Amino acid sequence: MYGLINEAMRRLVSETAGEDAWARIATRAHAPHGYAFLSYYDDEITYDLVAAASVELGTTGEQLLRDFGRYWSLHVGPENYADLLGATGTDVVSVLRNLDAMHARLQLLYPELRPPSFAVSDVDGSSLVVHYSSERDGLAPFVVGLLEGLGELYGTPAAVEHVTAPAEGSAYDVFRVTLADAP
Repeated sequence: MYGLINEAMRRLVSETAGEDAWARIATRAHAPHGYAFLSYYDDEITYDLVAAASVELGTTGEQLLRDFGRYWSLHVGPENYADLLGATGTDVVSVLRNLDAMHARLQLLYPELRPPSFAVSDVDGSSLVVHYSSERDGLAPFVVGLLEGLGELYGTPAAVEHVTAPAEGSAYDVFRVTLADAP
């Protein structure tokens, strides 16, 4: 994964638990303490950081990933990709429908990017189904937080249910998203 991801996790931990907590996490994970945004790092570093952070912070990896997904939607995305994010839409549904196109544009900046894929179906007023596919395992809690954060970002709080995890031969997770006060 690109350093931007690990650096964002460093920011989240430092802002919520302090710089000393991050230093202990990086040491426990045998990982660098800081990351260059445009440099590519082995995925295992990120997974090791999540495992170390869950021990250090006394939380589950799932909860940490969910919090990180919300943080990504509310801080990292808007701060680093405001123009691209703005071009994808002005509400949760349109942004989700255009995430793959946004990731395609980001591949120009990050040539080694291996982004997930998002598809939206069954949109009916205040609910929709999101199909998420990634070559990386275990990131469904991140997606739950990401979807909740997008709801908050666009003023339509989202209740997210992880309906289906990839089964043998299946390529994607399915999430049901219910939006409050959907436009």
